[in-house]
Amino acid sequence: MELTQNPLDKFKHSLDQQGFISPMLTTLAPHEKLKRHSNNQEICGVVLDGELKLVTDEQNTTYTKHEIFFIEGSGNFEIQCGSNGAQYLFSFKNNYKTAC
Repeated sequence: MELTQNPLDKFKHSLDQQGFISPMLTTLAPHEKLKRHSNNQEICGVVLDGELKLVTDEQNTTYTKHEIFFIEGSGNFEIQCGSNGAQYLFSFKNNYKTAC
């Protein structure tokens, strides 16, 4: 009998195939803001609850429950939460190179 993977395991497997490390869970309070400087590391995330706005030099986009977002590592960004806060998973791209 084949076991069905749960959605989190499927998400982790998909990230792994794309070179991302295991996702981390973050919960932000209502109207909380996170500002981050460029670290040349790509980020992939999915909103689990609430809404968050991703603000970069190129975009100002609001994401809600079950929407996936992507942050290029080349610029500064800010995440702003809505009035109900937000909970999301995010993962960094694994940029480590293996020796030949």
